[in-house]
Amino acid sequence: MDIVRIFENICTELDYKFHYGNKSHLNLIDQNGNLEPNKIHLLLFPPTRKNKNTNDNSRTFNGNFFFVMPDNFSQDYYNNTNSSETENKYETKIEPLINALSSLELQLQYCENIDIIQFDSIDAVDVLDANLSGLWVTYQFKVYE
Repeated sequence: MDIVRIFENICTELDYKFHYGNKSHLNLIDQNGNLEPNKIHLLLFPPTRKNKNTNDNSRTFNGNFFFVMPDNFSQDYYNNTNSSETENKYETKIEPLINALSSLELQLQYCENIDIIQFDSIDAVDVLDANLSGLWVTYQFKVYE
C-alpha cells in the first residue's frame, strides 16, 4: 500500500482531517474559511518513493507533513510579550499536538508492514495562508508489500 493511503487510513481512524498535495495546493485548503477550529489536520506533502527492494519486497518512503490546527495569528507563541493574555500557541496548539502525534506514531508502529526509520518534529507556527500552528514532521518509513 502506498504511504499516502496509509496516512489517510490512520487519519480516518483517529478522526483527523487528511489533506494531500503540494505546498501551493495545501496553501488553499481554507480559502472558504471551512477549517474546523478545534480539529487536527494532517497536511501531507508528496513523498519521495525509493526504488523497490526486491530482496525483502519493501519500498522506502520519506517526506514531510504539517500536523496542525487553525490558530489565532495575534496570540503569543510562548508568553513572548507583556500581554495579559494567559493562553499561548505552545499551550493551546503545539503541546496538545505533541501528544496527538504520539498517537499517530503508535498507529504506525502497530502496522506490521512498516518500519519507522525516522519520525522527527519541530514546532510550526502560523504556517500557510490558513494560519495554522502545530508541528512540522519529517519521516522515513520502510513499507513491506
